[in-house]
Amino acid sequence: MDRQQIALKLAADGLGLDFKIKSFQDRSILQKVMYLVQAARVHMGYHYQWYLHGPYSPSLARDEFAVTTELAQDYDESEGWTLDEQSKATLGKLRRLAEAQDRADLARKLELLASVHFLITRQQVAKTSDDQQILDVLKRFGKPFSLDDVEMARRELCEYELL
Repeated sequence: MDRQQIALKLAADGLGLDFKIKSFQDRSILQKVMYLVQAARVHMGYHYQWYLHGPYSPSLARDEFAVTTELAQDYDESEGWTLDEQSKATLGKLRRLAEAQDRADLARKLELLASVHFLITRQQVAKTSDDQQILDVLKRFGKPFSLDDVEMARRELCEYELL
């Protein structure tokens, strides 16, 4: 593992998140939660672009597979490494984002949070406080979210101090 892959594994551990990518849902959860981790100012070094399911990082996807391959060989090069204290504290605050719940519900929630954050911070909506406008953009991308979902996402993003 290189340092970025080690940081990825340590961040997932810090969130209490199982590092698995067997399904699309698993990969989506890692993509979206790491996007939100970076939004919280834990520098992971990934660049995100808009994709079918919200923010997506091709380099993160490659690292997910590399880390999974290494872990499947019962080898964890992240052992003995640690994140800085500020990053660990931030991950502790974000831990509730990845709490165990139905994987489908978790994937949907993280996609919503990451997508709303991306649209607002990348100025893809003219008025960042207009939930209806945010919903309209999400609907243009074929997202099945409601106005209540967008309102909840904005509240939660503010609660985590991500907006």
